[in-house]
Amino acid sequence: MSLSSVSILLDQEPIPREVDKFLGDISSEVERHRTKVPAGYRGFVPSNYRKLYSVLRLIERNRLTCGMKFCEWGSGIGVATMIASMVGFEAHGIEIDAGLVEVAEGLIQEHGLAVNIVCGSFVPEGVDDLIDSAFAENDGSISMVTEAVDAYSELGLEIDEFDIVFCFPWPTDEALTAEIFDRSASTGSLLLTYDEMSGFSLRRKD
Repeated sequence: MSLSSVSILLDQEPIPREVDKFLGDISSEVERHRTKVPAGYRGFVPSNYRKLYSVLRLIERNRLTCGMKFCEWGSGIGVATMIASMVGFEAHGIEIDAGLVEVAEGLIQEHGLAVNIVCGSFVPEGVDDLIDSAFAENDGSISMVTEAVDAYSELGLEIDEFDIVFCFPWPTDEALTAEIFDRSASTGSLLLTYDEMSGFSLRRKD
C-alpha cells in the first residue's frame, strides 16, 4: 500500500461562533438519526465534529492538500461535509441511505450552505478483488455496502479528482477503505479517517 502517515496536531484555538452555533442547532437532529447499535453494524454514527473542524482547518491553513475538492464517504446526514464547506472546501458527500440524504438536503437548505450530497455508493469500479479479499478475511461479512448506484456519475466527478476524502469506517471496513482509496485516488491526495478510540488519522497517497 502506498499510503504514508501525515502528522497533524489539533488547533487549540476556539471553534468560531458560527460553527459552534451550527453544531448546537443540529445536535437534536444528529441524535435523532444516530444508530444506537454496537460497532460493526450499518447505520449513521456521528463523528467528533468539533475536532473535525479543527483538523480540516489545520489541513487548509497549512495547504496540505493539492486542491480544495473534499468528499465524504458515507456522509450520513451531511454534517462533516457541511463543516468542510465552512472551512472553505468544495464539499461533496456520498451516502447510500436515501432517507439520510433527504435529511442532509434539508439541513443544507436550512443553513444556506454550498454542499452537494448524492445517494449512492462511494465504491468505484475496478476494486472487486479488494472486496472479495475483505469478505474472505472477515468470514464472509463486511459492513460496507458494495452494490448501489454509482455516486460519482451523480456528482459529475471521478474519485481521482478529489484532493481529500474523509471517512468514519466501521471496524471491519477500515483496511478495505484504505485499500480502495489507495487503488483509486490520485497521487498526492489525502485520506482522513476517524476512529472513536484513536481519533483522527491522516494519510497521503504517494
